[in-house]
Amino acid sequence: MEHYIQRCCIQLTKNIEEIVQRGERIDVKRVFGGYTMDVIAGTAFGIEVNSQKDLDHPFVRDAAGFLSDIGTQDKYLVVLAKCFPFLLPFIKVLVKNLFQPNGFKTFVKSIQRIKEERKLDGNGNRKPDFLQSLLSCEENQTSGTDQMNVLSKVEVIAQALIFFVAGYETTASTLQYMAYCLALHPEVQDKIVCEIKEQLGDEIPTYEGVSKLKYLDSVIQETQRMYNPVNAVNRVASEEVTIKGITIPKGAGVLVPIANVMRDPEYFPEPDKFIPERFYEGSINPISFLAFGFGPRLCIGMRLAQLEMKMSMVHVLRRVKFVKTDDIQDVFKIKPGSILSIPDRVIAIKAVMRDVAATG
Repeated sequence: MEHYIQRCCIQLTKNIEEIVQRGERIDVKRVFGGYTMDVIAGTAFGIEVNSQKDLDHPFVRDAAGFLSDIGTQDKYLVVLAKCFPFLLPFIKVLVKNLFQPNGFKTFVKSIQRIKEERKLDGNGNRKPDFLQSLLSCEENQTSGTDQMNVLSKVEVIAQALIFFVAGYETTASTLQYMAYCLALHPEVQDKIVCEIKEQLGDEIPTYEGVSKLKYLDSVIQETQRMYNPVNAVNRVASEEVTIKGITIPKGAGVLVPIANVMRDPEYFPEPDKFIPERFYEGSINPISFLAFGFGPRLCIGMRLAQLEMKMSMVHVLRRVKFVKTDDIQDVFKIKPGSILSIPDRVIAIKAVMRDVAATG
């Protein structure tokens, strides 16, 4: 996995360098989106694609259609379903008969096609990825295995879809917002570069190597706190509990507004200021930082996402410097109504080559 991510990082850095050398702004979501698409396709689905260069690969096209569906008008129904679970049967009928999310259907078929190809290959060509783990659980249905290790066909598809969204969209969004924050805060960017030099020198960033980059980790956490890719998460109360005078009965659906929690001054003083030191030096209540959720259902892709972000930033920041320009917004608006944190316009960042920046 580490070797595959390195290849994707190298391609990402080349792409950014080419944009910088042409004197153009970087559409950070597009370039980082291509990077995370390649990583999740290879590590989760065992498909080697280069969406950073080839947008016509069938998997990339199908995935793009699926992601487009997430941002369409039925996103309000998703929020409604999370707030009022008893409306779910009605919402399912409404979506099926009115909205017809073709991108979703096409991507499901793409995953089903991959599943069938795996089955035809047999046991001799099994790939050590996330999808194969799911397929192994599906196969357990006929083997008399403990029911805890069994998944239905629908559950396999559902887990594959959510892993893709978690592995692609949220990581790409965090990297997008991080580039924006580094452009606005050059002193933070300089600290990261110094830490990379001190801890890694010119070494290739490995899992063990990037784990030493504590300040970079703090910057990622502060970026997620201010611009978390997911606005809310839903849970079911396992027991009755009273919090600040409000009683939540056992079995009730709970929508946790994680974006609001991480901007709450009770937990994060001066919440609208970008202060990575609060994570590097301070003592943060662990339950107040919900970028990956909390507890037994903590995001399954957390470690992969962290590794992707750290390795890519080491590669990129060694070569280029994100620069603040007069027209860059200090604050940008988030599109309303979506569970995902999507900016209302493209974030285009200026950058210069790092050797030029050092002498300029």
